[in-house]
This record gives sequence, C-alpha cells and structure tokens, in this order.
Amino acid sequence: MIGVLRLARLLTILALSSGQCLFAVVPDRKPPQSDPPQESATAVPGTVAVGQSKLLERWIKQGTLGDAEEIVFCMRVHGRDHWYANFGYYSADMPVPQERYFKKQDGVLWAYGEGGSLCKLNLRTGKLTVLLHDEQGGVRDPHVHYDGNKILFSYRPGKTHNYHLYEINVDGSDLRRLTDGTDDDFEAVYLPDDSIVFVSSRSHRFVNCFYTRVTTLYRMDGDGSNIRPLSSNVEHDNTPWLLPDGRLIYMRWEYVDRSQLDYHHLWTMSPDGTSQSIYYGNQRPGTAMLDAKPIPGTRRVIASFNPGHGRPEHMGELT
Repeated sequence: MIGVLRLARLLTILALSSGQCLFAVVPDRKPPQSDPPQESATAVPGTVAVGQSKLLERWIKQGTLGDAEEIVFCMRVHGRDHWYANFGYYSADMPVPQERYFKKQDGVLWAYGEGGSLCKLNLRTGKLTVLLHDEQGGVRDPHVHYDGNKILFSYRPGKTHNYHLYEINVDGSDLRRLTDGTDDDFEAVYLPDDSIVFVSSRSHRFVNCFYTRVTTLYRMDGDGSNIRPLSSNVEHDNTPWLLPDGRLIYMRWEYVDRSQLDYHHLWTMSPDGTSQSIYYGNQRPGTAMLDAKPIPGTRRVIASFNPGHGRPEHMGELT
C-alpha cells in the first residue's frame, strides 16, 4: 500500500511493472517502542538503513524522478482470503473460515493478521523513517495531503479489532484519530475541500455468498464529523480515488441480476454521491478492477486487474 508525495505513486508502480524494486530494506535496529496512544504502538520516528536499487540510482541520475523527494507506504501482514476479506471477523465458524482465519478471540474467527508500520522513504538519500510501528496492530491505505504536511491512513491499534481513520504529521508527530466505533473504516482519500471519502462497513451487511462484512463509500468532514453515505450497494464499493475532473473513480461489485462472481469493474460518481455511472468493464466479466489511479497529464488510469473473483489483497496485473 503506497502513499504519495508528488509523483511517487506513479514512479513506484512503474518500478513494479518493470520487474525491479526501488529499494531493499535492511533494518539495523527495531523501531523504537513507546506507549502513545495505544499501548502496542509508537508514533515516534525511527530510521533504518536502506540500500537503493540500480533502477532507482539510474532514475536519480537521469532526472526521471522529477522533483519527487519521498514516498509514504505501509507494511502489514498479507491476507489469506479474498481481496475484500482482510479485516473484521467471519460470521460463522465453518470449514472455509477455519482454513483462512488468523486468530480466534472473543468467540469468533478474525480475518486480519497482526503487525504493521507506516514508513517514509527519501528517494534521494535512501533514508527510511518509521513513522508508526505496531507489532499487534495493522496499518494500511496511506494518502498524503495535498499540502504535503500530513498523512491520512487506516490503523487498527494492537489489542483492538477495528480499523479507524487517523492522521499523522509527515515527521511522525501528532497522531490523531478521526473515526471510532465498532465498524471498520479504510481506503480513505482527501478531497480538495479537505473533506474525506472512505470505505466503511457501517452498512452492517454481509457478503451475500460469503462470511465477511460489506463495505461501501462514505464521506465526512476533515475532522471526522458529519459522516454520511455516498453509496448503498448491496455488495462492495472499494478503492475510491479522485480524478482530475473532480469525479471519484472506484470499484463496484455488481451482484443483483448479474453473476455473483464476475462483475467488479470501475465506476465513477460525483463527490456528493450523485451521477454514479460505469467507467470501464461493464461487458468484461471475470476481473476485479481495483486501486484505479489517474496517470498525470493523460486521460488514462492505471489499475490492478485481479483475475476471476480476485486474489488475496489486491494482487493482479497492472493495467
């Protein structure tokens, strides 16, 4: 899960598509441990040694990076189930969940793994800064604010079960929670007016053909207030992102009167939830189209195309 400072997301995607990595992490010590604001987490920055790849060194020399300085990214435990079953709990202790769950606690099987970090990498110097580390928690979906001063992300503190939205300054200071409750909030993105669109299980529905919660799109003010739904899909709406023309692009799982497994394609809507319409894939079954992002200076988007009903997490072909 990669966040961006300026052009960093696109550069990272290009590096992955070439079959090479940007950097190799070589920890020289554990991230520092402390006790704010949850007892298993730290928001105090720490650094580790990083070795730059030849690809990144070449990009720096050729000026390919432009004025990009840093990227922000998360590390967390890889899921074992469908791309949408990496949070929350299973509704039944049945054979399929028994094969895929991570832990049994409070009488139910949980779909998330434990351990995560929020990190920042300087592309020029190779310095890696750990902004937050939680050995029992989970960290995902970073999005850097347009002013470059703060990061929006989803965080499940250790010894808790739910992901909520948090902000932190880019230097690792002032960790603050924006949402709370017994539902999961993640995949958030800033809008130009500082409001936030995100994915949440607040609809209190389960996948019709599986054991995990449904998530749809919501919007709230920048301080976490005034939460209201943008979509009411019976199945998942995921990975919203802002297009240059002001619309939101996202993945919608169509289910009613269609195949339950085949249609997870790209839709758009206005930021107020109106004008929902198909963007791409309506007649292309058999692919889950996730994490669509616009390519700067073009009319194109790049996305992860997951074959069939989708692989664990958002693994697929960059398309």
